[in-house]
Formats: sequence, C-alpha cells, structure tokens
Amino acid sequence: MHAGYSLDASRLTAIGDERFAQGRLDEAMSAYRQALSLSPGFGAARAGLDAILERARTPRPNEHLIALLLEGYADEGANWDALGWGAAHQLVVGWPKSATPAEMAGNGLLLEFLRKSLNRDATLERHLVALRAATARLLLQPEPSPAVVALAAAIAQQAWQNEYIWPDDPAVPDGIAGAMYRPQPQPQPDALEERRLAAELPELAPITDAVSQSVAAMYEANPYPRWTHLPRRPTLDVRASLQRDFPHARAVDFETPLAVLMPGAGTGQHPLLVASTYDNVEVTAVDLSRTSLAYGKRMAARHGVGNIEFLRGDILDLPRLGRVFDHVECVGVLHHMADPRAGLLAISAVMRPGAFLRLGLYGEGGRKIVEKARRDIAAARIPPTLEGLRDFRRRVMGGDLGRLAGLTAWEDFWSASLLRDLCFHVQEHRFTIPRLRAFLEGSGLTFLGFEFNAGSAHRAVAEADPIALYRARFRNETTLSDLARWEQLECEKPALFAGYAFVCQKD
Repeated sequence: MHAGYSLDASRLTAIGDERFAQGRLDEAMSAYRQALSLSPGFGAARAGLDAILERARTPRPNEHLIALLLEGYADEGANWDALGWGAAHQLVVGWPKSATPAEMAGNGLLLEFLRKSLNRDATLERHLVALRAATARLLLQPEPSPAVVALAAAIAQQAWQNEYIWPDDPAVPDGIAGAMYRPQPQPQPDALEERRLAAELPELAPITDAVSQSVAAMYEANPYPRWTHLPRRPTLDVRASLQRDFPHARAVDFETPLAVLMPGAGTGQHPLLVASTYDNVEVTAVDLSRTSLAYGKRMAARHGVGNIEFLRGDILDLPRLGRVFDHVECVGVLHHMADPRAGLLAISAVMRPGAFLRLGLYGEGGRKIVEKARRDIAAARIPPTLEGLRDFRRRVMGGDLGRLAGLTAWEDFWSASLLRDLCFHVQEHRFTIPRLRAFLEGSGLTFLGFEFNAGSAHRAVAEADPIALYRARFRNETTLSDLARWEQLECEKPALFAGYAFVCQKD
C-alpha cells in the first residue's frame, strides 16, 4: 500500500485485475479508470489500463479509445511502449486513402505516437515512409507551414528512435527534411553528454576475452536498446514477492538496502526500472559497452534515479568486485558469452547465500526462424551495418527472403540495434531443458521455477498454459520446480517455451 493512495483505488485496481484475468476488458478498463480518477499517480491502475489499451483492436477508428490513448501519452507515468501497439492499430484502421502532410499534421494521435512510441507495424511503416517523402517535398518549398514543420520534427523523432532503419534518400538534403532520413552532422547535446559520461565510467578490469571484445564492439556501435521513457510502476518488495511466488524457497532475512547486481545492463532500461520500483535497493549495473552504459547513466540523471552505480566490465571479472550481492537479475545476457556456464559461475561467486537470481535465456524451440535468418544472412554475406540491416529488412518484407516474413511479428525487427541483436549477433547460444539442467548443475544454485508473466508489452501467446499443463500432469509435484518433469512436457510440446525465464536461489 502506497502512502497517500486511497484504499478505494487499491480495491478498484484489484477488481480491474480480476476482470482482466477473466477477459472482461470493458469492466476492467472502467475499474482502472475509476482508480486513476481517485489517485492519478496509482501505478498499478495505470499499468492495467495500459495493458488493455495495448490489446484494444477495432474494425474502424474508435474515438473513445483514441481519447484514452491521448490521455496515456499525456501521462509521464504511462507505458508509452505498450500504448504504441494500440495507437498503431487506430492509425492503420483510420489512415486516409490519400493522406497529405497537411491533413496528417493535424492528427494528434499520430504526432504523439511518432514522438513517444517505436512503430512495430508493417502497414503503418509503409504509410509513414510515404508520408515522410511527401513531407520532405513540402519542406523544399518556400515557407512550409508550421504544422508541416512540426510533423517533420515528429517523423525525425521516430527516425531517431528506430535508428534510421527506414531507407535513406540521398536526394533529400540535410536539415529539417534530412533529419527524417539520417543523423545530422551536428551532434545533439545528449550525444555529447554521453561521450563525456562514457569517458568517465569506472572500469572493473580490462576486457581480455575475445568473444567479450567482439560483443563489446557490437554494442559500442549499436547500444541496445534505445529507449526514451521510464513508466511509473508500483513499488515492489522483490524478495517478499519471490518468496510468495516460490514458497518452497528458503526464507532468509537480509538487511536493507538490498545490494542488487545487474550484469549485462545494456543501456540501463532494466536496471533503472529495478532501481525505481524495487523497495530499498542499491543497484550495480555492469556492462561491456561504455556507450551503452553512458546512455543509461544519462537517463538515470534525467529521471532522478540516484540509487544506481554504472561499471564497465566483463561478467567473468565480477569476483574482482570484492563484494557480495543480495539479489541478481541477468536477462538476455549469458547466451551471448563464449561460455555461458563460466558467466553463471562468476555470478554465483558474488551472491550471498539465500540470494535470488533471475535469469533469462534463449530457447532452441522459440528461435527456429532466427536460426534460419542467421544462416541466410551468412549465405548472402549481408554485413551488420546500417545499410546491411536495411537491405535485410527489404528482402524480408517483400524480396527474396520472404520466407522469413514471420520475423515482422517479433518486436525486435523494428529498429537497428534491436534487429542487429536479434539476427546479426556475433555470439548466440540456445538452450533446451536438458541443457539448462547441465548448465545449473554444480553451480551452487537451486532452481526454484519458471516465470511466465513476461509483462504487459511482451506477452507471448503459447500453444498452451505451461503451468496448467504441469499441474494437470504432475498433481503430486506442487512446487513446479522439477526440471526432469518440465523436460517431459517440452519433449511432448517443443514450442512450449519461446525462451526460459526462471529464478534460482544461492545455496
């Protein structure tokens, strides 16, 4: 319970969550909106409403939904990434047949979407690329209208977000029009600030592992991910929450603030969410890439998140820190190491007994199309440059790699750093349950169970509910933590896991 928030807001949010789980989305939306009218800063209600707006689909434009999306974009605490899915749908179903820049410059939802969300819709991308070209032509005329200039600035912001993944047009000169197509020669103040911060970052140890050096170079060129906004989330006591989710875990009391380690911190999005929402924590964020960490450090200052320290270093060198941690989160990282097991052991070595470790690893079953893409990229010798990424997307979206069109359903297809991480990574391991068992054996860690709540903006649609399957099949095993039994289920349903998100505890 947050100080200052009404009991009614909590009760209404609980009702909304219950209705949401039952699929009664109109009733859930009403409950969340009532909660927000009573307590506008109530993060749980905002998150629930955003999750509904993310999913909302209508056959034609819906003024009520558009108004709610605009309200969300006006709220600094809303999840603009989640809102972007619903906003993109409303824009597509309402797109005029002959959309002109003058007409679209008056579309408030379009302007907010372009400035605050990354487009992940193929149809909308085609519309936006055409609108960009028409806008560029108008800007070449004498005295374009202020509304068209504002539209160009919004398209330029979208181009910055997707890291200029759309095709360039060399005929468009630098300046207001060129900013919709490519980075401009004059560095932006944020970029200059990041260069300064990168040079000042403390270093754990020189990076000597060859694969780590290659991965570092990749993320120096394409810091991952580029993000712009930190949504408001309800405060969480992470150890109490995990103890509830995994009641078979050992109960160990730690002093606060909790020392939290985030290896593979990237550009700081996940560490800043942890630092701003987990109750009473001090976060240490470690990454190979100075450029990525500098982005995170700048964003921490922008959002007033002070309980976080950024360090450049390799996971293999974590024991050099000379301290232990009460909680660790390492999601989407170890599978990019030359030896993921060595990374796991380095993490385990700096964990206090009883500490929780939250891990995320690629699964073999969920990445078949990515495997195909990596083979096709190698065969076609497509380089991991911006031009190479653009060429690959062109081939996938309508060329000779149309068999990979399913990649457009992946969230990571839609910006340069995301796509490079998805299909062009210099190092990738994929796991199965047997590999997971071998990976954890002798690590000093006890497997507690999988996590299937991927978050409102990243919910995968599985062929079945894994927890329900496990409970129905193994009625006497109530902890859901027997990897041998999970292996049985995976053999029967190879697509059960797109990837593995799970929690361990230090022995």
